[in-house]
Amino acid sequence: MSKAVRLALLLAAFGVCAAAFAASYPDRSITIVVPFPAGGPASVVANIVTPALEERLEQKVLIDNRAGADGILGSDFVAKAPADGYTLLLATSSHVIHPATYASLTFDTEKAFVPVSLLVASQYLLVVNPSLPVESVEELIAYAKSHPGGLTFASGGLGGPTQMAFELFRLTAGIKVEQTAYDGGAAALLAVANGEAQVMMGPILAAAPMVKDGRLRGLAVTGRHPDPAVSELPTISETLPGFSALSWFGIVAPAGTPAAVITRLNTEFDRIVHDPQIAKRFAEIGGEPIGGPPSTLGSLIHDEIARWRRVAKDAGIHID
Repeated sequence: MSKAVRLALLLAAFGVCAAAFAASYPDRSITIVVPFPAGGPASVVANIVTPALEERLEQKVLIDNRAGADGILGSDFVAKAPADGYTLLLATSSHVIHPATYASLTFDTEKAFVPVSLLVASQYLLVVNPSLPVESVEELIAYAKSHPGGLTFASGGLGGPTQMAFELFRLTAGIKVEQTAYDGGAAALLAVANGEAQVMMGPILAAAPMVKDGRLRGLAVTGRHPDPAVSELPTISETLPGFSALSWFGIVAPAGTPAAVITRLNTEFDRIVHDPQIAKRFAEIGGEPIGGPPSTLGSLIHDEIARWRRVAKDAGIHID
């Protein structure tokens, strides 16, 4: 028997085994690793989609909060897990920021994972302390330029999404604003409300109620369209054309997970996020369901890594 024939038979056998595996998937419980503490936004998203996924797959879906190192520990765990579709990662915006801000990672963010589904995205809200004499993005930029070094922006952590979103705004607007990092977005927003800092890009779920009760003044949202949570506010892109910064949540699996398994998971997640009841729950936390094929998330990851690398380089952000 020639080598070519043996190779063909081997590939055919492999294909049969892969098809059989995919047909039986899943035959046991699935774990979604959330690389942040329970109770945070990532856990909220996981808690919304998990019951529906259990129902559609007719298998138990467990949520495993593996917090540490700003999400890196949980991501590393999934990167090294068996590529069989039974261990998934709920990836967030931090997933594509880490390659830009950390000197080294224990995994290659693009090569160690395969995209499954982009679940939901939400905007940031540009807010200021009410005592700051600005009412719009234009006025904030003008104030910062006339008071160089006179403003401080709060962030939820060094190198985190809220810092990076504001750094993108600062670089795009050509202004100088110093950062003060806090332990989480809620603490950072409270610091702006108390006057410890003057401005922030806050998660819309946490920032919108503080705007409505007067503790913060909202100036604009960071997406390409107004947000229903603060429909009266414009977008930053109306002042800085092309500007966009979103917080997002998606599912990725270890590289090498069978394509048929990825397709099955993607189909189910896409149906879940577009279910009217699920979409309503996302809207309540300022989220917009996205879904789409795995390539939607794959393209986002690729483009976002490149963008945040540019921002980190220009802003001088580096974490050892």
